[in-house]
Amino acid sequence: MSGDKVADIVAGQNDFTGTKIETVFSKVGERFAVYATSERVMVQYADDEKLGQDQRLALVGLSPLRGEINGLIDGWRAAKYGSGRSRARWYDRRTADALAVALQGNQPEAEKLLTAIKADVLEERTSIGRYQHIAFATLTAIVICIILWIFTPASVSPETSSFRAFLHQADTWLAAGLGSLGALFSIALAIRGRQMHTDLRRRDNVMDAVLRVVIGAISAFVLFSLFKSKLISLSLSGNEIDLDAASPNAVHAAIIIAFLAGFSERLVGDFLSNTMLDGAGGKRAAPSVRQTTPAVVRNAQHADETDPLGKSLDGGAAAAGVAGDDEDHDHAIDGCLCEVRIADDEQTDDADLPAASGGIEKAAA
Repeated sequence: MSGDKVADIVAGQNDFTGTKIETVFSKVGERFAVYATSERVMVQYADDEKLGQDQRLALVGLSPLRGEINGLIDGWRAAKYGSGRSRARWYDRRTADALAVALQGNQPEAEKLLTAIKADVLEERTSIGRYQHIAFATLTAIVICIILWIFTPASVSPETSSFRAFLHQADTWLAAGLGSLGALFSIALAIRGRQMHTDLRRRDNVMDAVLRVVIGAISAFVLFSLFKSKLISLSLSGNEIDLDAASPNAVHAAIIIAFLAGFSERLVGDFLSNTMLDGAGGKRAAPSVRQTTPAVVRNAQHADETDPLGKSLDGGAAAAGVAGDDEDHDHAIDGCLCEVRIADDEQTDDADLPAASGGIEKAAA
């Protein structure tokens, strides 16, 4: 089999490109066949050359959507685990159904189907990216807490300098650990509504998750140090709370401060900018997303698999109409008939034209 005829499209055989055919989704006589290889969904056009050209024109408007879908699921086809390959086969089947609809003359409906497929793939890719984000954020928080627990000494020698003694205080590093947990709690609460990249941009998702937790730990460390240094104070019901005191209120207040510093991503940054440094903080605007919709070529409403462009409507009238539109388009651009030849009997002499009105009145001599 050469693979250049519809009848040659058989599972297990090679198509005209030499690629092995894995699945044949649909096949209609000698008119078309939709099948899948290990790389993409393919179409074998009609054996009749003229019909095959019409089929190619009918699908040309869907090519951008097909390319985007194929690019989004391409990684799943080469996945090491069966779940990725199963997802790829499922979306390939839906894409094949949409192409069969387009080859039977309903390109607008095929475009809707492909648009829905693309949206579903993006949502699934985003869901995987969301999972990666929360997984790496959790892992980072656990690592920070373990490191702080290992390297925090139980006591400090009297000979230790004041600065080193401060760095070795267990409550200071405990605040950093609580800040990382606060950041993780904030990520978990906002994960559904947060704008997230797909798993195709895994590096961005991992970097965002790690930095968010690390920033939470650093923010809690800095804010706790500000309270400990008495640069700022905390008072409840008019009573100032001393974090160095051994009272239960001071302990709980320290926990809340550290947790809130990690929970609010901009709390410490805005405080330092607006209060400590007398600056003005600002918020970045969310990036705008520009969406484009591919155009679908459709010349008639009565198209089918034997005439996907609908050119044979009313005994060839539609085909003539399409050709006429092309000819008119060459001569009539934006309603201009500057290059259209006018017959002599259609022309009007200047003497027969009506008198002009309006204009600028001349001044009397």
